[in-house]
This record gives sequence, C-alpha cells and structure tokens, in this order.
Amino acid sequence: MIIFLQEIVLQLFLWLLRLCDGLMEIFSAVAGVTDVTYHGQKVNIIEHLAAQTSVGTIFWCVFILAVGLTAIFTIAAIIKNMIANNRNLSTIVGKFFLALLGTMAMLAVVVLGILISNSVLVLVSRIFQIENTTKLSNALFNACVGDGWINGYSIAEADVSTLTVREIMGDYSTAAFGIWPVDWQNTGMINPDKFLYVPSLVASVGVMISLLVAVLNLAKRVYEIIFLYIVMPVSMSTLPLDDGARFKVWRESFITKIVLAYGAVFSVNVFILLLPIITKMKIDGISGFGNGLFLIFMIIGGAMMIPAGQHLFARLFGQADDMHAGGGFLRSAFYGGRIASAMTIGAATKLIRGASHAAHHHKGKGDGGSKNDSNEKYVEEKSESTDKEGLTV
Repeated sequence: MIIFLQEIVLQLFLWLLRLCDGLMEIFSAVAGVTDVTYHGQKVNIIEHLAAQTSVGTIFWCVFILAVGLTAIFTIAAIIKNMIANNRNLSTIVGKFFLALLGTMAMLAVVVLGILISNSVLVLVSRIFQIENTTKLSNALFNACVGDGWINGYSIAEADVSTLTVREIMGDYSTAAFGIWPVDWQNTGMINPDKFLYVPSLVASVGVMISLLVAVLNLAKRVYEIIFLYIVMPVSMSTLPLDDGARFKVWRESFITKIVLAYGAVFSVNVFILLLPIITKMKIDGISGFGNGLFLIFMIIGGAMMIPAGQHLFARLFGQADDMHAGGGFLRSAFYGGRIASAMTIGAATKLIRGASHAAHHHKGKGDGGSKNDSNEKYVEEKSESTDKEGLTV
C-alpha cells in the first residue's frame, strides 16, 4: 500500500513540475525574453502589438483629440492667469507648442524605450544562463531527491518532463500471486525510500502559485504598456495648465511597467541559480524530517521572491502602488475564502450548539416532568409560608 502511495505522490509531483515548466515558457514569452509565433513569424509580443496598424491609427486619432484638448487647456490657463496673474502669457502659449512638439518627441522615446528595454532584457536572461542552464523542473526534482540518486544517475542525465514513474523508481518485488507490492528493487534512477514526498508537493504548489502571480502581472503589463502608449498625447495636453504634473504621473507609470519585467526575470533566475546550492545544505543535529522542513521553507521562500522581485524593482525605479493591483484579486479571494470559511465554521458551530441545547432541553422535559411539577408546588408553598410569617411579624 505504501508503494502505491509513493507512486501516486510522485506522479502528482511530475504533473506539477510539467505545469511549472509550462508556466515558465509562458513567463518568458509574456516578459519578452522569448518570441511568440504570429502568422508563422517569430515576433516579440510587445513590439509587435505596438507596431500594429490599428494601434497606430488609434494613437493618431487620440493625438488629434489631444491637440484640441491642449488648446482648451491653454485657454483655461490664460483665464486662470488673468485672475491670479502669476504667469506670463508667452509662457503659457509657449507650453502649448511645447506640448505638441513634446508629444512627437515622446513618441520616438516610447518606441525606442520598448525596443531597447526588450533587448537588454534578453541580454540579462542570457547572462544568467552562462553558468546555470538547469530547468526549473529539474532543479526542484533534484532538490527533493537529495543524495538519493542511484545506479550512476544524476540530474545531469535526467529530463523530468519526459520521464515516467516506473523509469524513475524502477521495479518492485511482489507477493500474493504477483499483485501486491512488497519492496523496491532499486533498479531505477533514485532510491524511493529517500525521496521527499510531502516536501515535493508543497514546494511544487508554492512555486506554481508564485509563477502564476508573476505571469498574471506580466500579462497585465502588456496591456498597460499599450494603453499608456495610446493615451500619452492626452497626458501631454495638460502641460499649459498644470506645468506637466499629469505627464509626470504618466512617465512614472510607464517606467514602472517597463522595469516590471526586469524584476521578474532577475527574481526567477536568482531562484533557479541558488536552488541547487541550497539543496546541498544540511542542518546538523536535527532529523531528516527537520532538514526536509528546512528545504521546504527555503524553496517556498525563494518562490515568494518571484512576485516580490517585481515589487522591489517597482519600488526602486517606479511606483510600487501599481503592483498591488496585479495580485489584488488573488489576495481578495484568499482573504474572502478565509472569511467565508470562518463564517461557515461559526454557523456550523451555532447549529451544533443549538441542536445540542434542544436535545438536552427535550431530554430534561421527558425525564424530569414530575420533578418540575413538584418544584413548582414547593415554590408556591414556600411563598405562602413566607407571606404568613410576614403577617405575623
């Protein structure tokens, strides 16, 4: 029975590892590190979307609208200056033309910024692959195997995405007409008795959730960059009225979305780079279970760094407040689930207490009906005697 459970847990672990590898491929594509296929051609997702004819048409329509808005804001600034009289008329008119020319200049800056940032991002990803080419699934699998490799195998000869449970664990001895498994024969790649079964599931689920949050933030980033690209002329149109306050917000938001992918790429590659080193660390004086818990904490902590790395880069180079929206619905669902669970448990507790109280009350009425009658008579007699004593006094 234990052998069956070991095979089931290992199979679930392999499925989760393949899911993590799939999320890593999506992560690389959405971040812009690898290209996606569009009509048979390899293209970068953000560069291709920004270069679409429909996006360019909408941008120029918004630009024409922004010209009218700039004129309106310039007139509003002139009227405001007539009351306050704190600015020169030439300054306001000059910022009208500056807003129009600045929009054209910022268009070139945005396009070049996207191209340069994607090129540097690919370079950063390749720098991390110079000394470490291990896949995430292989790194997690090797962490849970530890020193349990046998028969000359190691993680260098293994590709977890193509292996089966029987190839990894080998055969086992059977009894009861060759049906019931008795013991492992150690003919596979690992020693099944040394594999960390529970830590493997916990670690893979933790890594999967962290990658999911990171991918969602990066997918949202793609739409937000195109959105900021389209509305850029509107942010420049307020220049004569507010001296560029709205454009400053746009600029900080755009920088945040650009550097968001850098935080994700750095955090994922640092996690994969350090994981093989951490798996070889042991704490002396504790059991194997304690070292297994140590490994779980280190893996889950490293996985939590993936979305945290995005937030850190946003704090260093942009606005970290935008990061709360990326995983907000996940946190809302998490806390909402906790509240719903607490309400359910509370309602169930009240229901059980009510049922217990009703049963106790019904039992009291069934067993002690005569006692209640005698108690009532005793109370009446006692009250009558008390009244007589009061009259006597």
